Amino acid sequence: MPYPRHSAAPRWIPVAVTLTLLVAACGGAKKAAQSPPVSAGTSTSGASSTSTAPAPPPVAPLTGDAQPDAAKLGRVSMAVKIDNVDDARPQAGLDAADVVYEEMVEGRVTRLIAVFQSTDAALIGPVRSTRTTDINVVSSLNHPLYSYSGGNANYVAQLRAAPVVDVGADAHGGAYVRSGPHGAPHNLYTSTGGLLGLAPKGSGPPPAMFSYRAGGQPSTAAGAVAASHLDLNFGFSSASWDWDAASQTWKRGQNGSADVLQSGQQIAASDVIVQVVPYTTDGFASGEGISPPPAIPKGQTVGSGNAVIMTGGMVIHAKWTKTAPTAVTQFTDVSGQPILLAPGRTWIELAPEGTAANVH
Repeated sequence: MPYPRHSAAPRWIPVAVTLTLLVAACGGAKKAAQSPPVSAGTSTSGASSTSTAPAPPPVAPLTGDAQPDAAKLGRVSMAVKIDNVDDARPQAGLDAADVVYEEMVEGRVTRLIAVFQSTDAALIGPVRSTRTTDINVVSSLNHPLYSYSGGNANYVAQLRAAPVVDVGADAHGGAYVRSGPHGAPHNLYTSTGGLLGLAPKGSGPPPAMFSYRAGGQPSTAAGAVAASHLDLNFGFSSASWDWDAASQTWKRGQNGSADVLQSGQQIAASDVIVQVVPYTTDGFASGEGISPPPAIPKGQTVGSGNAVIMTGGMVIHAKWTKTAPTAVTQFTDVSGQPILLAPGRTWIELAPEGTAANVH
């Protein structure tokens, strides 16, 4: 699939160090609020009715999509750390992830945390090493399985003290295979089936991470305006998202080309969140063979800050708040109301302060 081009000159707008993300949005104004649906058992003429609407089907906690499979509905989530440099692409399994986080690591490249719960994937990866940013991100998932391949000894110790289940390759090599089109170290893969077998007895599902509007309904969040394109530049890594009205998803690009998986499918998400976070370091240098070894960034995802949410062909200025590592991050619009996402898969860009952003 050719990478989409845009005739309009991009407008690059920095994310200020005060966590203010400015967005130049072009398109129509915010859509009018929709009238609330008529409740079951109520007649619009005022006459009473004895009809009762059927109970809505259960939904997957991380997507808001209907989940008729009771076993999947109640199972534990699996967070997998995935390589994202060009030598590791195309990757496998990201199209089955319910939520994906993109974080900055040393060298201003990025890595991914892909969270699986509602859908199985036979091959996921390439799997790479842990970072301390990950701990506060995944701790809200109710003791998820956390899959990774090695890491700084101090980081691994912090991970094992966190409310997650360590199913890394060093301890559970049988859940991993060497495969794929890339050379080492970009060729280690796992699967949801292999990881689920490591879940402790009594493991439960994650809480709902987002609130959702009805499928097919437009966003009525305060300040929402039409938008069709997002660019982010982390430094040596860049990402883009383009609205595809036919599929009602945002299609992803990376470093100037369409971001496709080993299956040939382009990565897509129903919702994209740019969560602006401060990055600090915790005093440890990279063990990735970079010379001289740089300090390892740590994204501060507990606290509050600004965000931009792309949903349903619209962009919304937002605030994020996370009160503790195990708390679910809350996203609110400019009026302070929770933002309702479109049901489906969500991609969260943990953008550092100062990230160049372009939305139109």
